[in-house]
Amino acid sequence: MKINKIFIIGIAALMAACQADEADEALQQGILSFSTSVEDFEGESTTRTNLVGDAFEAGDKIKLKIICPFSSHTEFGETTYGNSFDAFWLLKWDSTSKAWTTLTASDGYDINGDYSASASPNIYERYLAQQTPYVFTAQTWSEEQIFMAGSGTRVEQYSNVFHANQSKEADYKASDLMWAQTIQQTGSYNVHFSFKHVMAALKVTVVADERLGISDNAVLTLEDMPAIDQAEVIVGDYYAEKSKVNSNNYGYLKKHSCTADKNGTVIGVAVIDDSKGFAYTTAISTISQDATYTAYNAGSKIYRLIVPPCTLSSTATFWLRDGEKRYSMSLPQTTFEAGKLYNVTMNIQ
Repeated sequence: MKINKIFIIGIAALMAACQADEADEALQQGILSFSTSVEDFEGESTTRTNLVGDAFEAGDKIKLKIICPFSSHTEFGETTYGNSFDAFWLLKWDSTSKAWTTLTASDGYDINGDYSASASPNIYERYLAQQTPYVFTAQTWSEEQIFMAGSGTRVEQYSNVFHANQSKEADYKASDLMWAQTIQQTGSYNVHFSFKHVMAALKVTVVADERLGISDNAVLTLEDMPAIDQAEVIVGDYYAEKSKVNSNNYGYLKKHSCTADKNGTVIGVAVIDDSKGFAYTTAISTISQDATYTAYNAGSKIYRLIVPPCTLSSTATFWLRDGEKRYSMSLPQTTFEAGKLYNVTMNIQ
């Protein structure tokens, strides 16, 4: 049906001006923003984010997955239109503005898969006002991993990698995976992330007789721990099965899907099975416990170590090595719970 409309020029101009004002107002109201807080480790008054423990540090990175589980359509925010794998929105912490900002090509990541450094898609350009529940899931990541699947498919992952050797500060911090999930009844303009630690931590204080002369450069290791060095730690997401954009059989849905009771918990580490053509998650309880972890030397005879939440089948052993000197102690703790810090004193007489 054709409808003819006749406008008086002055009225039409006035209406256009009003509509423009309304659009500007809607745009102002619709600017997306994220607020952030970090839960402490239970057992310590400060967190991992920086070693002092009061904030994220400049350049810390998170990946954000947006899922509308009750909509059959791909809503705004659920896709990056092919500009990142798994439709992740990638952000970094700006310590000046105290806000999450998009990555730029200067950060050195090939985000869109064109074999050159590229910027991350801009979540702040999305207008998330659809009338359907939104699930925002964010977690820290430390490494970009790229590989060719058996079918010739290029797969890219923004992974949180565990380091058995945490003697370097960066590797210690990278192993401390942070995770947050916020559910909004509709797409919202203001989203708050309350990040929690999903790994466990050890704080070891060495108390030694001064006559032993143990130096500040002594190295502390923990033996007979789960062998997950360089593995991607996977946190369960109950809503992952509703993810509409995934990297074929190697993506978010395959690795992060879980039951409701496992939501927000470490469900294992990722396994890339090229012979079968897909990725899956294997529980830490099924992995051999013969690895050696090296702790971060925080000074003043204090050592820090991130460990996965798990129950050991046997007692682990600390070894303190200082030149030719060797000291050992059994770790009485065999169960490590997510978000908890265990204070341990290593007495050397």
